Amino acid sequence: MSEEILKSLVEEIPEVESALIIDEDGIVVYRYDSNQTSVDSEELSTQLVNPVKTCDETIHELTGEKDNLEETIIFSKNYAIFVYNLVNDTFLIAIAKRTPLYGRTRFKIRSRLPKLIKAL
Repeated sequence: MSEEILKSLVEEIPEVESALIIDEDGIVVYRYDSNQTSVDSEELSTQLVNPVKTCDETIHELTGEKDNLEETIIFSKNYAIFVYNLVNDTFLIAIAKRTPLYGRTRFKIRSRLPKLIKAL
């Protein structure tokens, strides 16, 4: 079920090139890449886990709120990388082409999160 949701993210949202679910150690649980993928999505996702966890820990230390970091968006010149904290220390990482309408891409990804969380 999770694989199907990742596939729909990539195939139905034109900007999304790759979608991965990774665990807290950076191990890829599920992955789906389009034919147009131009980055190493697995390597990128693995490298993002620690900074995202560090940000979450920092927010917890400063505010006292646990699991406060629900969403992180990182922009490069050509990409928008969406990181969502799912359940049981897993993360969804969606790598998309950067467009001025990134909010639309974000909305389409977020609309699939409840189904994805339920499948995990």
